Amino acid sequence: MQNTGFFRYLNHTFSLRQALGWTGASLLLALLGAHFFRASEYGLVVCCCGVLLLHCGHARWKWYAVSFFLFWGAVQWGSTAFFLAQARMQAGLPWFRAALIVWSVAGITCLGAIALYGSQSHAGKEDPLARLKGMVFFCSFWVVHSLASLSPVPLLLLERFFPRWGEAQIIPLAWYGVFVLTLLLDPKRSRRGRKLVWTFFSCVFFGQLILGLLGMEKLLMTGNLHIPVPGFIVFGPAFRGTPGMMLALALAAALLVGSAWCSMLCYFGPLDAAAAGSRPVRPLPPLLRRAARHGRLLVLALGAAVALTLRMAELPLEAALAASVLFVGASLLCMALLSRKYGGMEHCTAFCPMGIVVSTLGKLSPWRIRVAPEKCDNCGACENVCRYRAISATSRVQGKTDFGCSLCMDCIAVCKNKALALRAVGLPLSAATARSIFVLLLVVVHIVFLAFARV
Repeated sequence: MQNTGFFRYLNHTFSLRQALGWTGASLLLALLGAHFFRASEYGLVVCCCGVLLLHCGHARWKWYAVSFFLFWGAVQWGSTAFFLAQARMQAGLPWFRAALIVWSVAGITCLGAIALYGSQSHAGKEDPLARLKGMVFFCSFWVVHSLASLSPVPLLLLERFFPRWGEAQIIPLAWYGVFVLTLLLDPKRSRRGRKLVWTFFSCVFFGQLILGLLGMEKLLMTGNLHIPVPGFIVFGPAFRGTPGMMLALALAAALLVGSAWCSMLCYFGPLDAAAAGSRPVRPLPPLLRRAARHGRLLVLALGAAVALTLRMAELPLEAALAASVLFVGASLLCMALLSRKYGGMEHCTAFCPMGIVVSTLGKLSPWRIRVAPEKCDNCGACENVCRYRAISATSRVQGKTDFGCSLCMDCIAVCKNKALALRAVGLPLSAATARSIFVLLLVVVHIVFLAFARV
């Protein structure tokens, strides 16, 4: 009886400690929101309210998300203390006491974040998937907020319509990031989930473009029309003589997640995927196979040469528009005739110049799909679903995929023998850890594209 009473006492004590921890974190979030309200940062006030709402829920990953957010809040308090002290010193006013108070709040917030994070391990409830979801939630918020804060022009759509409220859209994006992570990590839903998420991004991108052309110019990045075809991410800067934001986003994505830009982040790719359909991929005739091998490099060289010639010769804008129409027509014709007939994404693998740029730059990232030949029974399921024609009998024997691999991981999802896995080359990571880190990075980059990718 004494033992039973002792354990009841422990359970009551632990519940009380959890309740105190929940209450303390809620107060810290409310205090942080009040700080942003005083600074007229109403979008960040909404973010604090959104995290507080999450804190009131039952999802296990909320503990990690809230603790990460409080760590960020402690940094905000610390920077406020620094700038407050600096401003008061320049004005010749007493500064130490005010700075000490704000620094104390920063310290308490940091301790609260540490206690909240550690409560899961002490309670024996530490969950790697929950921690990963919390990291995706916070990283999506932090990266989008940081990029928006550093930009000299408003990047967030809500900020353009309602100044000082722009960050309010970040919390829904972060929540959506957790949903995408759940889809991509589930082997049974990853193939269909990737296509749905990819298609959703494409619809948002072109929806903003159409509304912008109909008169809502704030939905466009610059207010100036750019051709919404991936090739012009390269050709546009060559024609203008200045780099563009889409090029910077694409190159940064290639360094972080390799060639996954082609299978998750390219707004034009879902059109090619729709043309290819869901039937098994058919082999190309020998002539087309040879042409496809060097097609993207040839299109890249010709397109860049034409763009440079148009700029240097100072030809009228009509000439550039005519060349653009021809390129877009060739892209759509490639989809309609080749992708639809052979089931592969022939525009992406043989025509799109941005594809070869991303695939080449992606070799600097560690992410690769590797094959265990001893587990492979040559069933051909991976070849039937690889729309990028990156797997063959020869590559399977060599234990790798070909150059055109877009890291879509469809092949991993259909392999019954688990002979394929995503690996981080040069890093001592297991296949499960490598996939988790890769998907985390991919989801965060996807959220950034969803927030900022506009023409």
